[in-house]
Amino acid sequence: MHVDPAPATYVGTILTAVRSFNQMRVCAALDDADATLGLDVTIDEIIFPALRVVGTFWSSGTLDIAHEHLLSSAMARWVASRSAVLPAPSRRGTVLLAAGPEDLHTLALDCLDLLLVSRGVEVCNLGAQTPVASLLVAVRSLHPTAVVICSHTPTVASPAVRAVRAIADAGFPVYFAGSSFSSQFFRQNSPGVPLDGTLQESADLITHRHTTPPPEPAVLPRARFRQSVVASA
Repeated sequence: MHVDPAPATYVGTILTAVRSFNQMRVCAALDDADATLGLDVTIDEIIFPALRVVGTFWSSGTLDIAHEHLLSSAMARWVASRSAVLPAPSRRGTVLLAAGPEDLHTLALDCLDLLLVSRGVEVCNLGAQTPVASLLVAVRSLHPTAVVICSHTPTVASPAVRAVRAIADAGFPVYFAGSSFSSQFFRQNSPGVPLDGTLQESADLITHRHTTPPPEPAVLPRARFRQSVVASA
């Protein structure tokens, strides 16, 4: 009988691959986890725990920054390849994603993108270092049903906070995520909504609140269907 391995098993496999600078093995482990445990679990319980472990080992001097860069690069490559094979959007409503104006970190943003698209949501992802003015240009053109601002660098929190407030002032629902928004003062006075849960929970929340499924196809009653078949014979 096949027993699905625990997510921690995959984290260990990835750590071994990182130690030997085997980027292909990292991607292969993620492929296997996706097929075995599903995309949501792979992202929330494997990708980000592996990043935290490698980051901790780098901070303690056990691994080099080169190991961390290799892992981030491999995971970004895997997320991009996984996104390329998803079907076209099936739900109504567009979600706009962007990193803070001075934030280069986009892996979490891209993973949220992937999870939303896997749920049939149409996503426009502006990526890293999106200026506030450019964000507003996109908002006014797309009229998204929701906007998410991610920023994971506390030292550049102020521009990210301005981006959240600008979107709210423009009249659009706005969410924020990342350590740049850890200030309790900002949270208590923010017009936006924090995404503090897992990426799966965030994707579910946005999908259910801000998009609608396609209408059900019309089905003819059985008697009427038979009549139409007889008439066409």
